[in-house]
Amino acid sequence: MCVTADALAAPVAALVRRCGAPARVSSRNDGNHFTFLDDGATTDALVDPDTAVVHALDTYASAPATVAATIDGVTHAFAFGSYDMAQADVELASAADYSFAAGRAYRLDTVHELVLSFNPATKKLARVSIGERATLERMHLLREPIDRKPFTYIAPVAKHTGVADGSGAQATIVRVDLDRFGIVRNVTVVVASDDDVFDAALPARLDDDSYEPARLAGRDVAASIFRELRH
Repeated sequence: MCVTADALAAPVAALVRRCGAPARVSSRNDGNHFTFLDDGATTDALVDPDTAVVHALDTYASAPATVAATIDGVTHAFAFGSYDMAQADVELASAADYSFAAGRAYRLDTVHELVLSFNPATKKLARVSIGERATLERMHLLREPIDRKPFTYIAPVAKHTGVADGSGAQATIVRVDLDRFGIVRNVTVVVASDDDVFDAALPARLDDDSYEPARLAGRDVAASIFRELRH
């Protein structure tokens, strides 16, 4: 597959250059998703809004797709549809962190975690998630520590936009910075298209967009979202 663990901690623009434009981009309550369709697999790159760096990868696939990850200095190839829970329990016991009814979590280092999710009926691998622990917690793939107070984040919701997402062959990805009132304060082109004129006009065209503001623990807050504009 084109999207590999090498994308972690790298700029999302580098991933787009290597793998092409994502099938979709969405900013949701659990993070900013850049979704790539790749050889029968669906991979979400979870991207930090401030740095545009990839913090986690979340892959759903079926056989014969595989995902590679390095644990305790050994690279493992996890095969969807055939790698099973019992095999993981034997091979990865030294790195085991959490055990769930249909999943297992493994500590990679002080920051990163690997989560393997299995089909509840067959116990075969169906999902691989790897990345920063805090991001995986936000995606509800890991439990938050009991000494950390949970918070609820609700992503901004567009009420009006001057530029529709579109459906053309060209793709421009922008980051839109919003204040706590849902007013656009800045528009930055994160991944440019081949149409310099279209890209250069976007900040002015998106300046009057309006949003329901993000909410954190019940309060309106400033936030950033990503949009992919096809043209």
